[in-house]
Amino acid sequence: MAGEVQNETTGTVEPPKPGLPQLDTHTFAGQIFWLMVTFLFLFLIISRIAAPKIGGVLAARAGRIKGDIDKAAEAKRKSEEALAGYERALADARARALKIGDDMRKTSQAEADAKSAAEAARVATDTAKAEARIAQMRKSAMANVAGMAAEVAGEIVSKLTGETTPMTELSAAVAKALKPA
Repeated sequence: MAGEVQNETTGTVEPPKPGLPQLDTHTFAGQIFWLMVTFLFLFLIISRIAAPKIGGVLAARAGRIKGDIDKAAEAKRKSEEALAGYERALADARARALKIGDDMRKTSQAEADAKSAAEAARVATDTAKAEARIAQMRKSAMANVAGMAAEVAGEIVSKLTGETTPMTELSAAVAKALKPA
């Protein structure tokens, strides 16, 4: 009895018709009616309940996206301001560093120049003193040379001629020979 269909008018059991029951042309009117009822029911549920919720979710999402974009733009603006401030501070620091470096260079150059001038003056003084000592030593050496030359000349004359010459004559002759022309 599982595959049999009971006829409602006669009460007899008929064997099932072959094929798909939804394609039976005798039941098309009922199928179309229930299709329309189901479609109308689903349409009302979707249009009254689901669509507003979906629209609300979409609107909330669009608002959240717009808010996030606005926050990102504000963060970008702030970061650009911070970057500009950083670059200004960096430029100021570089300028201060250059100024400090120039001041240090000028100060050290002035100190070096002052020390150099003092050292040059000391060296000039020492050189003048040394030159004076050298001149004095030369003068005394020349005086000794003249005396020695006179003695040597006296020795030479006495060996060559066998005669002794007075020291005054020898000193006068040496002085005359050493005298610049």
